[in-house]
Amino acid sequence: MLKIKKEIYDEMIEYCKSCFPQEACGILAGNDNIVTKIYKIKNIENSSVSYLMEPSEQFKAMKDMRTLGLQMLAIFHSHPWGGVYPSQRDRQLAFYDVYYLIVAIEPNLDVKCFKIEEGDAIEVRLITE
Repeated sequence: MLKIKKEIYDEMIEYCKSCFPQEACGILAGNDNIVTKIYKIKNIENSSVSYLMEPSEQFKAMKDMRTLGLQMLAIFHSHPWGGVYPSQRDRQLAFYDVYYLIVAIEPNLDVKCFKIEEGDAIEVRLITE
């Protein structure tokens, strides 16, 4: 289970909407499976079907997490016109042992959280508080 502070959750949703029709992406950080910080990172693929985090922004986020004593808990990205489940590409590129959140924008806003291991996506409970 992953907990995310309501204001961080809302900021993630608004960021994903602001990137529409392109995929948005970023990192969620915190400790003890409680997200307390969001890092909104540019999608350099500028695509509506895939994402790749801008390397220098990702490095800066990692450095900031280390400075603040935070752990990378999750990676999020949006599916502007797709379902809320990880695509084959999402599963193949899940390199980190973290949670993966997908924000579906159209036709209905929805958010799901997954653990992806060896290409298998297992839905995990997401709690906003």
